[in-house]
Amino acid sequence: MKITFYFTSLILLGCIFKSNGQIDNTFTGVDSGATNTGNYNCGFGRNSLIQNTSSNNSGFGVGTLSVSTGGYNCAFGYYALNINGSGTLNCAFGTRSLSNNDTGSYNIAIGHRSMEANSKGNFNTAVGYASLATNIGTGNVALGCNTPRNLLTGDSNIFIGTETAVNLINGNNNVFLGKIVLARDASTDNLAGNDTNSTMIFADGAGNQRLFISKLGNAGIGLGNNIIPLNKLDIKGGVAIGRNYTPNNFFTGVLAPTNGLLVEGAVGIGTTTPSNKVEITQGTLGNSGLRFTNLTSAYNPPLTQTASKFLSVNAAGDVVLQNMTNPVSSNSLTSNVNLMTSNVNGITSSATMVNSISNAINAGNQLVTTVNGVASAPVTLPIPNFTEIDGSAINELQTLSQSGNTITLSNGGGSFTLPTFTDTDSQSLSLTGNILAISNGNSVTLPTQVPQTLTQSGNTVSLSNGGGSFTLPTFTDADSQSLSLTGNTLSISNGNSVTLPAQVSQTLTQSGNTVTLSNGGGSFTLPTQVTQTLTQAGNTITLSNGGGSFTMPTTSVVGGTNVTVTGAGTIASPFQVSALDTSLYANNGVINQATTTNSNRVVDMNNSNIWFNSANSTSNGKIYIGSTSVYPNTTGNYKLFVEGGILTEKVKVALRSSSNWADYVFDKKYDLMPLKEVAEYIAANKHLPGIDSADDLAKNGLDVSEMQAKQMAKIEELTLYIIDQNKAIENQNKEIEELKNQVKALISKN
Repeated sequence: MKITFYFTSLILLGCIFKSNGQIDNTFTGVDSGATNTGNYNCGFGRNSLIQNTSSNNSGFGVGTLSVSTGGYNCAFGYYALNINGSGTLNCAFGTRSLSNNDTGSYNIAIGHRSMEANSKGNFNTAVGYASLATNIGTGNVALGCNTPRNLLTGDSNIFIGTETAVNLINGNNNVFLGKIVLARDASTDNLAGNDTNSTMIFADGAGNQRLFISKLGNAGIGLGNNIIPLNKLDIKGGVAIGRNYTPNNFFTGVLAPTNGLLVEGAVGIGTTTPSNKVEITQGTLGNSGLRFTNLTSAYNPPLTQTASKFLSVNAAGDVVLQNMTNPVSSNSLTSNVNLMTSNVNGITSSATMVNSISNAINAGNQLVTTVNGVASAPVTLPIPNFTEIDGSAINELQTLSQSGNTITLSNGGGSFTLPTFTDTDSQSLSLTGNILAISNGNSVTLPTQVPQTLTQSGNTVSLSNGGGSFTLPTFTDADSQSLSLTGNTLSISNGNSVTLPAQVSQTLTQSGNTVTLSNGGGSFTLPTQVTQTLTQAGNTITLSNGGGSFTMPTTSVVGGTNVTVTGAGTIASPFQVSALDTSLYANNGVINQATTTNSNRVVDMNNSNIWFNSANSTSNGKIYIGSTSVYPNTTGNYKLFVEGGILTEKVKVALRSSSNWADYVFDKKYDLMPLKEVAEYIAANKHLPGIDSADDLAKNGLDVSEMQAKQMAKIEELTLYIIDQNKAIENQNKEIEELKNQVKALISKN
């Protein structure tokens, strides 16, 4: 007797890897990669890349990139890039991110429902829950939850902050920083509404707008929410300029007058080096550059308006208040022929009146002035230094030229240097330990970060330290079908039904030896049976009524290795077989169908485990399920190989330690490869750095745990690249703003 162990199935936690005959594709999950015709694709999740026709796509999650015709896309999350058409070079991270994208390319969406409605927009970047969720525009950057919440169409916008640009429906070329709530109606000349364009708004987290720059370049500070400035600079409240007028770390500043201007030091108008509190340089000799529109030479004060003081200028050009020696109380003016006489407060003076004056240049280039017929002494005029080719005198025009900050007037007209404007408002952040400080300002202590870990219990995944939990869905087989019969109608579940032909029941009847089938089925006569009996005499077995006999051979049972046989083989002393054989089979064996239940061989585990000890089988010790006896050896010394794949309801891959995961990427000492070097490596090797090539994977197979860790490392590196690019964008925006201010300053001077 042989003791045989039967095993019908081994259920392991693993992944389904399959290929439809294309090049270097990897798919995991029910129907993942079904009808795929592209190459170099990776699909993880039910229906991921199900009808993909392009190459170089990666989908992680149910329904990702399910009908894509575009290449070089990455989708992570349930229904991410679900119906992507010809769109290429898109990255979607989060449930339903870019789920409606069709032809849009070069988009990055990070967060649940980020860029959910986008179908054909290009060059967009969205980071945060529902960021750019409803927009279908191009060239937008949005950072923050629900940012912007209601934007339908808009291009080239920059939104930073939680729920910024609330109520904006249509808008282009805007820069919004902070929580910004626009008016619900359309914009007016004074109020920014739901169709705002080419506008920069900076607000705090409570929705208070601090700075507003309109599409005309007008800037408003402290005007209130959505108020459009009408001038180049509109400021609500007092303005203070000066080092001692602004607050520092120890003292508060001096308050400016309400809606006024307080300036410390000198103010120069037309000059960069004022030597008085206010100095005006007009640029033309004899002109002050100061004008009183309502006080001109045409104004005649009333006779009763007398004063003993008047405004004048001193030798330096400073405006001073002078005293009159003798204030005029009476005066008279008389003339006699050419003599004019004045009498002021009893003081008489006379002067000759000029009735005629003429100028003439004689042949010696001398100027002679004749006043009232009396000629002056001749004055020799200078000869110009510039002459034409024929020797005639010319007057040459002067021109202005600029070299750097130096303005020069031709023909010896001199030069002056424009001032170099520097930004004294720039500030920078620094982080030392948990202390975050701003230059020339205060600092705050950031809370200590407590690392969080993921745990799983059944279908529930939990994040430690109050991070919440979520329940994984339980997948059921929705494709199973069953047959049912009602009367003559045979039906298949979720399908059609057929009507079976009507059956006519027939019955058998017996009369004596005659057996008859009803409904004309005929009859036959059974032969007369003669009862026969078996008898045994020794080893001879005899059948009565001439049935013959046969002699049974003498049986002897002996034991073998590890098997003991006792007894004589008689009724009184039957054979007893005891086996100590510990081998699985003494010979190759089969499952006897007669010993199965519904074609299943059932083994009761009896609260025990099955352990296949391979310690003494260093070169073998493998389990193989398949149709051939050829063991694959190109993918390493793995202990189990299943030809055709493994189907399971749940997969969990154990990590030996936390060092097998990719969080080391966020360590400050991690050497992040520059993007330029990444591009050069890809161009040379045709795969990402740190990721095995397609040839290596085809040769050595895919380690799921190791590949998941490597892919997570690439995701974390991609996140770092996005953060660096965001910082570069912010720095560029600051530099652009500084250049705008410098250009405005130069324009205002000219």
